[in-house]
Amino acid sequence: MARHAAAPTSRSNLRASVARSVVGRTIILGVAPAIMLGGALAPAATAQTLEPSLEPEGSSAPLASEDSALPDAGTTDASVEKVAVAAAPAAETTRVADVTKAAPEVAGSSTVADGEVVLDTTDTAGRVAGEVAAPKGFQTVGVSWPVAIDSTVPELQVRAQAEDGTWGPWTHLEKSSDVPDGEQTEFLSAPVHVGEAVTVQVATVDKAASVPEGIELTLVTSEQVRTVAAATSGEVAASAATNGPTIITRAQWGAAPPRAIPECPPEGGTGTAGTTWGAADRLEGAVVHHTVNPNDYATVAEAMQLIRNDQAYHQNGNGWCDIGYNFLVDKWGNIYEGAQGSITAPIIGAHAGGFNTRTVGVSMVGTYTNVAPSAAQKDSVAEIAGFRLAQYGVDPDTSATFTSAGRTAGGRYDAGQQVVLPRVFGHRDTHQTECPGNLAYPALSSIQDSAAAYARQYSEVAEKYRNAVQAIYQDMLGRPATSAEIRNWGYRVSASGTGVLADTMEKSNQYRSARVVSAFQATLGYTPTSTQVSGYVSLIKQGSLAVDEVEPYLMWKSSAYYRNAGGTKAGYVNALYRDILNQRPTTHQRNVWVSRLSTLGKQGVVQAIWDSRAALRLRVTETYQHYVNITPTAAQRDAWVTRLSGSQTEAALRRSLITSKTYLAYADSRY
Repeated sequence: MARHAAAPTSRSNLRASVARSVVGRTIILGVAPAIMLGGALAPAATAQTLEPSLEPEGSSAPLASEDSALPDAGTTDASVEKVAVAAAPAAETTRVADVTKAAPEVAGSSTVADGEVVLDTTDTAGRVAGEVAAPKGFQTVGVSWPVAIDSTVPELQVRAQAEDGTWGPWTHLEKSSDVPDGEQTEFLSAPVHVGEAVTVQVATVDKAASVPEGIELTLVTSEQVRTVAAATSGEVAASAATNGPTIITRAQWGAAPPRAIPECPPEGGTGTAGTTWGAADRLEGAVVHHTVNPNDYATVAEAMQLIRNDQAYHQNGNGWCDIGYNFLVDKWGNIYEGAQGSITAPIIGAHAGGFNTRTVGVSMVGTYTNVAPSAAQKDSVAEIAGFRLAQYGVDPDTSATFTSAGRTAGGRYDAGQQVVLPRVFGHRDTHQTECPGNLAYPALSSIQDSAAAYARQYSEVAEKYRNAVQAIYQDMLGRPATSAEIRNWGYRVSASGTGVLADTMEKSNQYRSARVVSAFQATLGYTPTSTQVSGYVSLIKQGSLAVDEVEPYLMWKSSAYYRNAGGTKAGYVNALYRDILNQRPTTHQRNVWVSRLSTLGKQGVVQAIWDSRAALRLRVTETYQHYVNITPTAAQRDAWVTRLSGSQTEAALRRSLITSKTYLAYADSRY
């Protein structure tokens, strides 16, 4: 008596074919008295309200815990301080031979509490410099300035002083082209990691004609993540074997959550830089970067701190929703999840303005202008690029035409311009930048070859799950999966299990529509109009009606159901027993429910019968038969009836069956 989502037209066949595996109780039916047919009513439960699309790019389901490398660390605290950069009047400046070599008078310098760093020292070359103390310490430095003053902003450099009084090297603050798509209101430098420091000195690189108002210096500090693996000397963190690459998740490196999704309002006067990026419909390429941080980090904990500081700089310095990269790779080959959702969805980052959409941004932690990336680092860049592109049926060993969404800072192409590039390309291919570094860029060809090999490997793994994908589509939608759906979901299922597809299916409009159609056909005997379907799907999306409550809702709400039952109370009770319990009521049962129709109304009677243990036992049995082609044992059936009478919904029952080995075996036997 298995019932399927796609129902035939005849009423007799409908009884044997329509899937009525039910997800839960819904508030719209109200609270019915606890009249029992062998058990109490199940409690109400709120319907799901999320609506990712049925395709893989719409899902945000997390990877299984074994796909991660470290125990969760939670959010690591990070603080961001901004101070204005101001030029002192000429009469108040100190003159030295060379500001880059002279020892600053730190004792007399201002502090971040003063709100500005004053450039009050000048040299014979016309450069100006100034310093500011940060008694609480910092590790990362950057600057930002409004677009309106860009033409008058001199190139700046910084160096930092450690607690022992020693000064580090000067580092140029390169204008960043890591920006979100769209119009910019601010320009900013790439963040520079200076190690544990208490004072920063800022200087112009060349002679400064002027230093306009509006430049801000940003200082970032954070605590190191404290986990056993984070304290290693750099070995790739161990994890259980998985079908996908080992990825250190956001929670494991201490990431902060995205800012105020979905609105993500701008903070700190950064305008449109703070808008939501969201997800694209697919991935078409990978952009390789470097973070322009020092390469001397010695532990995984230090690498995590670099990434956490970059996230804080991006979020609270730039006003972005999240860290701009989708993934980062340290010098030992550890892969880190970047912007939230990037493991399973084509999240639009802020790594290559104008080319963020449909590309995955992978950044190597460090600077690779004079130092070459390690073999492990290059291999991991290739693996994560191949893994993600394979999930969308993209062969990394090809080229494609990419279209610019607009010229941003350092961009080479105006909006609408097209450029043919390899599927795995460097940041400098679309922007005027050294990124990913002079010694990393020549390695992109071999990285692309390796990415293609990884993509083929993951394709072979995904092929093993094509039958499971086909079975889920047939069992939940009543139709075969297309070749594209099998290809795309095969990768996801191979890495995350069949539950990721079951979860996304439950929330998709396709599944909800199929369930609405089957409920109309099984209950009223006809196919609803597209307007009716969209109306009910809208109620489900709003949380007003659970997808599995459409059928009982029609039983008490629709006058057609009562008319089809003969237009009498006795006929109505007979129809409810037939459609809910698959049996005829005894004369006594019919008389009891006829009398209670006068006191409870149709809604109360339907709810009481629908939620009875007898009805739950029947639906549990039908769900087992439909999904795994077996009849549950009495113990299995009664255990699920108890759960469904409590807090669990029948979506959990479906998911439990779909994620079982029995389901995979049954799928293989069918296809």
